[in-house]
Amino acid sequence: MIFHSKAQKILNEAFKTLPTMVMVPSLAYDVDELLHQTFSSAQFAVVDDVDTSCAFGDEVFRALRDNGALHITLPRGCKADSETIADIRERTKKADVLVAVGSGTINDLCKYAAFLDKKPYAVFPTAASMNGYLSANASISENGHKTTFKAKMPEAVFCDMSVIASAPIRLAKSGLGDSLARSTAQADWLLSHLLLGTEYNLAPFEMLAPLEPELHDNARGIALADTKSIELLLQTLLLSGLGMTLAGGSYPASQGEHMIAHTHEMLAHKTPNPLALAPLHGEEIALTTLYMAGRQESLLRGKPRFANEPFNKPHMTKIFGYELAEEFDEAFQKKLDFRFRGNDEIGNWHDISEKISRIALPSQTIAKILEAAQISTSLKSIGWSDEDFKTATEVARFTRDRFTFLDLA
Repeated sequence: MIFHSKAQKILNEAFKTLPTMVMVPSLAYDVDELLHQTFSSAQFAVVDDVDTSCAFGDEVFRALRDNGALHITLPRGCKADSETIADIRERTKKADVLVAVGSGTINDLCKYAAFLDKKPYAVFPTAASMNGYLSANASISENGHKTTFKAKMPEAVFCDMSVIASAPIRLAKSGLGDSLARSTAQADWLLSHLLLGTEYNLAPFEMLAPLEPELHDNARGIALADTKSIELLLQTLLLSGLGMTLAGGSYPASQGEHMIAHTHEMLAHKTPNPLALAPLHGEEIALTTLYMAGRQESLLRGKPRFANEPFNKPHMTKIFGYELAEEFDEAFQKKLDFRFRGNDEIGNWHDISEKISRIALPSQTIAKILEAAQISTSLKSIGWSDEDFKTATEVARFTRDRFTFLDLA
């Protein structure tokens, strides 16, 4: 058992079976045995990229190659998109099991390819950089639009802490940034439930509650590459993924803050990024989470109303292009089906505000956690311009059918 007893109890009640989960100081001599215990007799395809191949992929392949395993190493900077999915599916036709060695992109690619081909897969994380290892959804770009697709959990996740703790510390900082979205995502999800009666599940947050205070108190340990701090972060990220699976979607971990980040990514005429390195997902989410926390606090203190700006297709087409504008229009119309009138004030706002304030982290607290972990929260640090960020915050609510604080004015 790698989780605390409360989380384990929730998981045992929610799932008939759970993935095999191993978290140990080193897996150096156990890779072959662990995989064959989980999958019995199978032909494996090890999928990594240039960086994760060096980190652990080569070692995983060496443990399996005598049994005819395939080794597919994708180029640095590969994208989790439909073209790469098609390539992986073609190159792993003869394999029975996919073995992902990597983090966000590699995991999403293998997860979705395995789902489409009805094959099992396992994952060897190489960094505590994101929370999707144990989620049953994959974030894939199609036609430039990042969409969450149904997938499935891996059969097993094998965590070698010596590998994960040795990853560039920027990756663990990204994971911490991603994890902080729990607060703003829960506030958005609860808002939608209280105002519109949409579904809401407390269990994903109950699993994280015992870990969060210790993780936040030890944020400095992330910056210092402290192994125990990174292990605590990884446990939090794994539980967050399981929470998404339990909830039937990314609702407990992805709401307004992710909508802003994804909207920015899709802007057709972004200011060129002056950074040598593109920002990591969690670095973007750290910034958008801090923004959303401040926006939520301001609205919780005031007397908001439903935002009443209509979907402006010519304007959205100018920003994103015709195809994306069409997709967004369709998604936004689903949100309008909740039948609220755009200029209505919210009569029971005091009660709603109290309930949401009890579960949300103050923006000042989030800022202190990010500062302790030495995570910058300036737009310049992630290569975003003021103008692009302003555009993303203004139109993000039109890009998805989820109701969030972005839909209040």
